[in-house]
Amino acid sequence: MNYILGIVLDKDIELKIKSLGKINFKKGFYLYVGSAKRNFKARINRHLIKKKKKFWHIDYLLSLNEAKIKEIWITDKIKECQIANFLNKEGYNFIDRFGSSDCKCPSHLFFIKREIIRIRILLKNKGFLKYKGGKFGDLKSEFKRKNLKSPTE
Repeated sequence: MNYILGIVLDKDIELKIKSLGKINFKKGFYLYVGSAKRNFKARINRHLIKKKKKFWHIDYLLSLNEAKIKEIWITDKIKECQIANFLNKEGYNFIDRFGSSDCKCPSHLFFIKREIIRIRILLKNKGFLKYKGGKFGDLKSEFKRKNLKSPTE
């Protein structure tokens, strides 16, 4: 299962990330592209926890009180790197090498200036489903209707 986290950062922040060094993050809306080959629900729940051992680049950002996940979009039709390359080709600003140390993508984190409504439309048109609320069971019927693999499988 592949996903996009819609993250709001409440203020400008300089953050030191182990393998990337210091990065200046602007206040605003970010999209993070990720995947979970197994146990999708556990991966999303891990992203929602503030206090955790920092393993991935995104852990450093999401551990901040100023960073909040506001939206989660999911798909099993488009691969993680295809999503990142799509956002890159659409011209969204990216944070160099963030989340992409295991692939050739320039990044898996994108800064969205003002086009939040546009990006929602693009994701919906690409077949993404928006995760709403805390119950994955709510999505089971939607996935079945669209002939997708359930995130709880």
